[in-house]
Amino acid sequence: MKSMTGFGNALISRDNINLELEIKSINARFLDLRIFLPRELSFYETEIRRQIIKSISRGAIEVRVNFSDHREPKLVLDKTKLLKYNELAIEAAQLLASEEVISIEFLLQEPGVIESVDRLAEDEILANVLNEALAQALQRIKESMLEEGEQIKQVLCDSMQQIEKAINAVSELCEPFKKELFTTMHRHIEELIGSYKVENLEQRLIQELAIYVDKYDIGEELSRLRAHLKTFISTLQEEGDIGKTLNFIIQEMQREANTLGSKFSTTQSFPWILTIKEEIEKCREIIQNVA
Repeated sequence: MKSMTGFGNALISRDNINLELEIKSINARFLDLRIFLPRELSFYETEIRRQIIKSISRGAIEVRVNFSDHREPKLVLDKTKLLKYNELAIEAAQLLASEEVISIEFLLQEPGVIESVDRLAEDEILANVLNEALAQALQRIKESMLEEGEQIKQVLCDSMQQIEKAINAVSELCEPFKKELFTTMHRHIEELIGSYKVENLEQRLIQELAIYVDKYDIGEELSRLRAHLKTFISTLQEEGDIGKTLNFIIQEMQREANTLGSKFSTTQSFPWILTIKEEIEKCREIIQNVA
């Protein structure tokens, strides 16, 4: 089990190359990947996307890379452009009747006169640094996600224990309440029968009483809650991305808890039903961060 929140980074300084790569992740329904690269490393974006998609299925992911290359650059002089700029400078001086001499430094600063022939996309040394940094950052963010996932799992297990305790308490209160309800209603019926003489009235009232009491039967709700609770706990032990499954189970538990509260809410049962609802809601919020 892992969280969608995590952080991983890598800092590599080697062969006069300094590179820092950071990966941050927060919860999101789908994979939302944003990559911020220096312009000269734009060719590496496809590889970053490919590796992250292999490792992370959901979350808002932000990748940032800082890069500096202190190696001696490979530069070439474009002789054609240099001569053309010089020719234009001489023509301009003649046109203005100026004796000013155009410096070589000025000409070399013109666009395209000096060009770099470094092809970073084909640079094996740089590729090794990039791949190593990406692998380290991915490993660290996965470790971060797993560590937080274990903490989330413990919180969820504690909540399930509280819910199970509350379910057992409600279950113990159910039968005494139904018996008390039946006895009270039966006494009122006997008083009514004594006042009114109608054929088969007693039998009909007893049937209605049984139907009325049955409305307070929460056995099915308690049984389904226990089943969902068991499924929830077993799912927590599974490998892989279980966030969506847990979310579905907790929705079913919430539905049963609401039905339970509407059918059986007494002075004694209310605190326990409230506990069930509170713990389910807490779990629902936490699960939003589970991958």
